[in-house]
Amino acid sequence: MEMGTTVVLADTHAMMREGMKLVLQETGRMKVVGEADCVEEAVRLSRRLSPDILAIDSGMLRGRGLPAIRKLKAREPGTNVLVLTDPEHRESLDPIIEAGVRGCIGKNRTAGELVIAVDLVAAGRMRLPRRASRLVQRRILDNGAGLEARLARLTEKERRVLALTARGFTAREIGIRIHLATKSVDNYRSAIRRKLGISTRAEFVSVALDAGLLDMDLSPST
Repeated sequence: MEMGTTVVLADTHAMMREGMKLVLQETGRMKVVGEADCVEEAVRLSRRLSPDILAIDSGMLRGRGLPAIRKLKAREPGTNVLVLTDPEHRESLDPIIEAGVRGCIGKNRTAGELVIAVDLVAAGRMRLPRRASRLVQRRILDNGAGLEARLARLTEKERRVLALTARGFTAREIGIRIHLATKSVDNYRSAIRRKLGISTRAEFVSVALDAGLLDMDLSPST
């Protein structure tokens, strides 16, 4: 029988894990295959079980947590990470995104929103709160031309590369989707960085979100 989307839950509070487990498994298409109360156990379980999703409390990512997630992503690229953020702590999400995390959702969101977030991240899409892009957008606007003026400099193919990069696709995967050599994709990315004045993956995500590029049709070219 098809198991559906497999999830490892990592939170220091057992009641939080139990509540999320009930919500996810009531869908009938998600299965919690492991639970952890520390980042070390979360990584160990994810390496052993190779779940589709690791849903982890943002508090676990402080200190040695983020490096551990980077190593996990390098070893288990098929496991997408969804971070559960505390709405009372307004820490920057840029380092989290840079570590390879696909999505973030506040612990104050509804059960339905959690299910949607897991679905999006499991499908390889980004799920980030609007606040993830504010500081980056302000930095871009302060550097000279506004976002719209900078985006106007991009070709249609550069816009697609920008959107696909923000979605988390590798240069090779992008090349396959839009019929380009991997080196050509790298060249397009360099042009995007130069034209928009951005450098990090977090900034790619932020600009794509604010420009509405994640809503564009990104199906493979025929």
